[in-house]
Amino acid sequence: MEVCETFVSLQGEGADIGLPTVFIRLARCNLECTWCDTKYSWEPGQERSVEELVEEAASYNVPRVAITGGEPMMQSEEVSKLCKALEARHLRVLVETNGSIDLDRLHRGPGTRVSMDVKCPSSGMEGRNLFTNIAKLRPTDDLKFVIAHQEDYAFARKVLERNRPPCPVVFQPVGGLDVQDLAEKVLEDGLDVRVLLQLHRYIWGDRRGT
Repeated sequence: MEVCETFVSLQGEGADIGLPTVFIRLARCNLECTWCDTKYSWEPGQERSVEELVEEAASYNVPRVAITGGEPMMQSEEVSKLCKALEARHLRVLVETNGSIDLDRLHRGPGTRVSMDVKCPSSGMEGRNLFTNIAKLRPTDDLKFVIAHQEDYAFARKVLERNRPPCPVVFQPVGGLDVQDLAEKVLEDGLDVRVLLQLHRYIWGDRRGT
């Protein structure tokens, strides 16, 4: 499979925020979000086997592996094999996806979770959302909205009104939106969502491989 990089860091987002995690970042993406902080992953990567990646992940003695991108679902067949092999080594697996590709293409066992985005207007990719994926999420998964301004917030709220995600929801601020404004709006509107910052960016900034 085509890999951009592998490294160990603290998970910066979602339900596992702050926990040591092995990251397998796959190459190439089918979207071009305006605020993407890993645009280098859009480029071609290095071919590596599932077996090689599993051995490397297991060698770190860290119980969690995040398969991220780029967009992992572009390599869904190989990612499915990787998930199965990592689970067989008793590793907990998280697949991070932009939500534009049918989740049915990912064959996952009970030890694999999904963190899926819904793209808001600030991304420039809101027309690529595949909303039917929301109902395919499991209670152990999470659904994430990256929010840059009030238009994004209104969009996210409307998505939640029209769909009932079966899993926790994360609102993550980016760019010009003040996190206090977002937090106060969530409380004012009574939304049952988590407001989370990107922890890794506060620790290491935009340094690659962190």
